[in-house]
Amino acid sequence: MNLLAVNPWIIDCAAYDFWLKPYGFLVILTYLKRKKPNINIEYIDCLEKIKRDRFGRGKYPEEIIPQPPVLKGVKRYFKRYGITPQEFQRRLKNEEKDFILISSSMTYWYPGVFEVIKILKEKYPKTPIILGGTYPTLCFNHANKFSQADFVFKADKLQDFFNLLGVEFDFSELFSTLPDYNYFYSQLDYVVLRTSWGCPFNCSYCAIKRLFKGFFRVPEEKILNFILNYYQKGIRDFVFYDEALLYEQSSIKKLLSQLKKLKLSLRFHTPNALHLRFLDKEVAVLLKETNFVNPHFGLETLNPTLQKEWGDKVNIEDLTRAIKILKKAGFKRGEFSVYLLLGFPNQDLKELKKEAEFLHQQGARVSLAEFSPVPGTKLYQFYKKELSEPLFQNNSLFYFLRKKDLKEIFQIKDYVRQLNRKFTSTS
Repeated sequence: MNLLAVNPWIIDCAAYDFWLKPYGFLVILTYLKRKKPNINIEYIDCLEKIKRDRFGRGKYPEEIIPQPPVLKGVKRYFKRYGITPQEFQRRLKNEEKDFILISSSMTYWYPGVFEVIKILKEKYPKTPIILGGTYPTLCFNHANKFSQADFVFKADKLQDFFNLLGVEFDFSELFSTLPDYNYFYSQLDYVVLRTSWGCPFNCSYCAIKRLFKGFFRVPEEKILNFILNYYQKGIRDFVFYDEALLYEQSSIKKLLSQLKKLKLSLRFHTPNALHLRFLDKEVAVLLKETNFVNPHFGLETLNPTLQKEWGDKVNIEDLTRAIKILKKAGFKRGEFSVYLLLGFPNQDLKELKKEAEFLHQQGARVSLAEFSPVPGTKLYQFYKKELSEPLFQNNSLFYFLRKKDLKEIFQIKDYVRQLNRKFTSTS
């Protein structure tokens, strides 16, 4: 079987490789390769960097393109991030394919997906195109109606997807698979991995339950072997994509203890929030000793009413307790970050500024997570009509629906940057 697998470029107001890899797509491709060793997978990742920082992150090439008509009046440039359409066409081979697989991520990045599909339709008019990922899972009707893909699959239809390809589907085997990056990438700056899939919580602003039901942990031995394998190949930066890395403390303690024993010179990163309530002294010491760089923790707000409405995950007592533990474990001021949510409906922006100041005083960097209603979440129900067009689900554009707050929102973003600059840079 001959497959072409494509990770499309991004069309947006801004994009940056903040350890961005199509992880679920690579897991599926690796699984296919292992289930059918004679399968031939041609892989094209349209997101290639032109600059890199010391942790492997970096800038994509960019090109200003016409703004989508539906966004007329929004004063933002739109750009294509990644390789050019001409370069993409140059990389397409003339050999016939049995199927073309297209990945997708953010719902509002669909214009890039559509551009790629159009080019592929012209190049391979007889080859079925399969679209999957976050966008069709959360906006299935939109993707099914407008994408021009021959088959559109949501995340909970994996059995149907594998049936179409004639490949056996084993749930545990698939989600225990870790990507074979060297098969798909000739150059690696970092690798992404998961120790688990899903999340035990149900926050009103998060759609993880739509993307993965339940909670599944990857066997520890597989994770250790994976890290050791890529360490031996020269990789030093490892990025955890878990939604709940610290959940089930016994598991994360065991894994980190084993990593500590290996005495490897590694750096671990956690762009997804760690759970403050599951941080104890032993975990904090292990995070420090195994070199977690600027670990990020979830808070969202210090408003007790909103904390309860959004899932009751954490409160100010959990926060202050966790910060004391981090400091005792050896994390200095500015060596850890806490997320606050910016831009949610009816937000008291003066209160947000005070929360940022409080966190700074406690020694935490502030990371502003920009809010937009995600399809399938409780908060989205208030905006179903206005945000049926996925482009308006972009957190960079959602602000423009609240023009009266726009100036103050940008002032707070700048103020938080100033607070964080007062710490010695660690990220």
